[in-house]
Amino acid sequence: MTTETPAAATVEPHRRGVTSGGLRDRLGRGFALTFALGLSWSLYRALTDQGWIIDDELSHYLFSRAVWDEPKELLQIWTRPGRNLIQFVPSYFGLTATRLWTLGLSAIAVWITGKEAQRRGLGTIWLLPLLVWFQWWFPELSYPVLTVVPLMVVWIAAIALAARGQLVLASIAFGTLGLIRHEAVVLTAMWGLWVLFDEDGAGRHLVERRVRDAAGALPRAALLGAWTLLPMIAVNAAAFRMSVELPITVFFESESNDFYGSGPLWLFTSHLVVGAGIPIIALFAIGLTRWSWRGEWSDLLYATYPAYFVLHSLVYWQGLFASGGYYAFIMPMAPWIGLVALSGVQVVRRRFGDAPVWALIPLIVWGGLAMPRLQSDPPGEDIDGIPSVAGEADWGVVARPLEEGPFGSALHQGADWVLDHGEGADWTAHHVAVDYFLRDEDVGTRIEPWHRDSTPEGLPPGTVLVWDAKYSEEFHDFSLERLAASGWAEVTSFGDDSVRIFVKP
Repeated sequence: MTTETPAAATVEPHRRGVTSGGLRDRLGRGFALTFALGLSWSLYRALTDQGWIIDDELSHYLFSRAVWDEPKELLQIWTRPGRNLIQFVPSYFGLTATRLWTLGLSAIAVWITGKEAQRRGLGTIWLLPLLVWFQWWFPELSYPVLTVVPLMVVWIAAIALAARGQLVLASIAFGTLGLIRHEAVVLTAMWGLWVLFDEDGAGRHLVERRVRDAAGALPRAALLGAWTLLPMIAVNAAAFRMSVELPITVFFESESNDFYGSGPLWLFTSHLVVGAGIPIIALFAIGLTRWSWRGEWSDLLYATYPAYFVLHSLVYWQGLFASGGYYAFIMPMAPWIGLVALSGVQVVRRRFGDAPVWALIPLIVWGGLAMPRLQSDPPGEDIDGIPSVAGEADWGVVARPLEEGPFGSALHQGADWVLDHGEGADWTAHHVAVDYFLRDEDVGTRIEPWHRDSTPEGLPPGTVLVWDAKYSEEFHDFSLERLAASGWAEVTSFGDDSVRIFVKP
């Protein structure tokens, strides 16, 4: 057995089965063609969508942009330091630039997934981009400024690096996951177990009663452990230096609240089906029957994907960590879903020939273009008093770009009112879209909605409030009754009264 030096912490290719599928091996013209098809569709949406999938996208973008004026915002817990590190640079150039950067990360994730399919010896690799890029949720989530794409690309890259023996880089990548999404720290822990019980791991030697070999493997484990912990230690040390809340504290705050609630244990199973799409999920289910967990030791790292799925199911079921049960949380599993679905294609071809596969391809492409989940459940239209677009959905073979929508338009009008009439005044708003629309405008003094005096009674006279039906009442306790009791005067309203302008006399 070849001896590995702790300083290098790499593994010779023949010991990991890395005899094909190297990073420099080409994936072929077919892969390039389907890759370009998926990229073009997401690029079109990124450039034409006027609305936003999730309100948090605007928040993440604004926090990233704020880093250029206030560096400590880079370490803000809510917006995730790891995500911010990845997305704050393009934020300087605007939301569209940040979306295009994020889309580039999605493209890298698809390419890495193709390299993994090649390494694992899967056939018909040219189908892989279709099985990832045309999952129903992928076009709508491949570009927004959220945590899901950074987690997706770092996660699949970490596994690919480990499979190729680049254990130091893999350790850093796995150590970064918990900084991108808090729950992903469990994946970091699983990496630690993988290192300990690898064929050169101290844990395996100890289990097999080779005490001397276990002692000799400890320097390697310590080195890789140090590289794994480095991102978390460095970010928390920087937070301490900048006197901001330590990111590590979030792991000790498990309580939820009534706003996020809890739900059934099977909720994320439903999300998985309508997120990835029925044709791809069918191939995924077939592929699970032949998916190898033990072909190579590195392939065990793919167990992090079902573990992540189970974790989210349990967390929301128990109402912990303010989960909310949002479908986007499990979208970072898309590369693994595509790989397993490609394994399913091999099963179908061997049993029934190529005809069923060719029949499925139009359905897969249609699913990615039509985006049924988005058309059946449009975002931002769940506000009382606003007609739901879902009830009068105009379905198409190809999903239309996102529009601002009636509620988004009302928020925009509210922001314009502040710009036109609020010069020199104190103002506050509870929906982040108002901040987004006013981000570069010279308006009065902004009072943060989370400030200790941000109550109807505590705000100073003359304050302008952009009240909205989504967050003001339920999340900030600015009910219409309380505003009236505090003497606030309603000046005007927009969007069927879903956005209202109040001034405190």
